[in-house]
Amino acid sequence: MGSTAPCVQIGTVEAEFEGAEFGDERLDRRLVHIAKLIGASPGASFPAAAGNDANLEATYRFLNNERVTPEEILAPHVRQTVRRATQVERVVVAHDTTEFNFGRFEREDLGCVGRGKSFGFYGHFSLAVDLATREPLGLVAIRTHERRADKGRRGHQALQSATDNEFHRWLDGAVEADELLRPHITPIHVMDREGDSYALMAELARRGLRFVIRMAGQKRKTDGECETVGEALVGLDVLAEREVPITARRPSALPTYRKNFPERNARLARLQITATRVTLLRPDSSSRSPVKLLTLNVVHVFEPEPPDGEPAVEWRLWTTEPVDTADQVLAVVDAYRCRWLIEEYNKALKTGCAFEKRQLESKAALLNALAVLAPIAWRLLLLRTLARDDARTSATRALTPVQLRCLAFALRQLQRPPLPRAPTVRDAMLGVAGLGGHIKNNGDPGWIVLGRGFEKLLTVELGYIAATEGQEM
Repeated sequence: MGSTAPCVQIGTVEAEFEGAEFGDERLDRRLVHIAKLIGASPGASFPAAAGNDANLEATYRFLNNERVTPEEILAPHVRQTVRRATQVERVVVAHDTTEFNFGRFEREDLGCVGRGKSFGFYGHFSLAVDLATREPLGLVAIRTHERRADKGRRGHQALQSATDNEFHRWLDGAVEADELLRPHITPIHVMDREGDSYALMAELARRGLRFVIRMAGQKRKTDGECETVGEALVGLDVLAEREVPITARRPSALPTYRKNFPERNARLARLQITATRVTLLRPDSSSRSPVKLLTLNVVHVFEPEPPDGEPAVEWRLWTTEPVDTADQVLAVVDAYRCRWLIEEYNKALKTGCAFEKRQLESKAALLNALAVLAPIAWRLLLLRTLARDDARTSATRALTPVQLRCLAFALRQLQRPPLPRAPTVRDAMLGVAGLGGHIKNNGDPGWIVLGRGFEKLLTVELGYIAATEGQEM
């Protein structure tokens, strides 16, 4: 990363919520106040974060207020995200869906999750990422949906015309994000295998949206010499090679997930990259799509010689990006690698902010709470990302000067290792984690300990600001 990297800073939590427009100044002020309380205790329950009965009652009234919507809560953060995106040259929007499981206690308006045995809903997130630095810039869209136990099985024709088809979340999220960003920058939309749909890709291409989507299978029929896409990928010239660090993966309890994502150890994988252009025939499952033939580029990333006993790394990527040169195919690979950030974001939201532990009785209140917690989870993700990927950079990229002073003070009080005179962003992250009880020799901190430490830091900051304001009065 060079000196031209944008300076994306974490300021006060209320900066991501200021400017809400509920049509009631009291609600606008209440949102900022609640965000400040929860931001100081992201993993704490609402009663613990509120601190007293009056704040707790006000929080519950706000989250259950019919005039309050998730879209209005999130709107200021989305505007801040767009502002940050205008400061960088290339932006990826990573899309992903995650399950929110609130257990077997039935709550108002919740659908089925966890193989139909629990209640909850699904959140589909669109996260903007700086392609050059792989730093998260913030959310540009959130969509939620639920599944009902009585929907039954439906054929391709019925699903294509169904208004509750979950396919729509991928298209709608990409279109919404693109409309927000395109006046300033044209993003690349990145999706995992769940986004591999002929109808989706055809519509994205028709609208002129750029994308990189991981292929789910090789048996799609082509309109060319090769009958399938898999055959078209055989024997291509290697355009580029790259070494990529691969993270460890534990075995999953779910058979389908275990098949698609087998267990592996962390290692440095040596990859080869090829590319070609194919024209797809419209499959029967997308017969309602008006596009009968779809021409796309395919980038094939594979590990020719994996270590003994380890599954080989292999990605097949659909893309609208050019793939004629080594630099072009490497740019496609870099865009896809940004996708892991949204998985980390989901962990920050679930673990660092403990969203699934929120004791709210209605879906409306839970969705409002999700909109409040979503920007706070981004703050945690940015701090950890900067510490991992840009460790030598000054800590002021991640924390404000006031937060750094408060962090140094809190570490002294707890007799923890002090911050260096000119701390890096990694020093800051380890300091924050130290407030949460992390031991440096145990490796990088997890989301729970980082969230706990951030909670303590922001609590100290609130005290510092209150004391300073008192001196100035």
